Amino acid sequence: MASPAEGRGVISIASCRYQRGTALIMSLVILMILTILGITAMGTALLEEKMSGNTQESTRSFQAAESGLIQVFNTATNYDVNSSQTNNFTYGSGKAEVVTEFVQYTTPRRSTTANSAVQFESANFNHKSTGTTTVGAKAVINLGVAQLVPKSN
Repeated sequence: MASPAEGRGVISIASCRYQRGTALIMSLVILMILTILGITAMGTALLEEKMSGNTQESTRSFQAAESGLIQVFNTATNYDVNSSQTNNFTYGSGKAEVVTEFVQYTTPRRSTTANSAVQFESANFNHKSTGTTTVGAKAVINLGVAQLVPKSN
């Protein structure tokens, strides 16, 4: 004859003995998974912060190099065909060093009259602007400039 507890879904005391601590183990496993996810998210956030900081610094160094070129153009500088000129400029968190060097003489590209091509030539210079920031980011811009000068005989 079957006992009255059978068939009614009643759990016996013997089967409860094997289930003790299961909730604790499962909660520890879930807690460990959440901890790993949190640590991974923090690492990703730190990496993205470093990447955005590097991008910002490279932009600052490029802007410093551009500002150096603009400042060279805005100052009354005589281009010297015999020696190079170095100009240093300081900006908020960066600095620029602009080196101007003579490259060569060429025939002018455009002239209003045929006679002006005989009287003038084009002196070509290269501006090399190096912008740096306080953390060491660096950008280099090269820009060619031509100046019309009387032809030397």
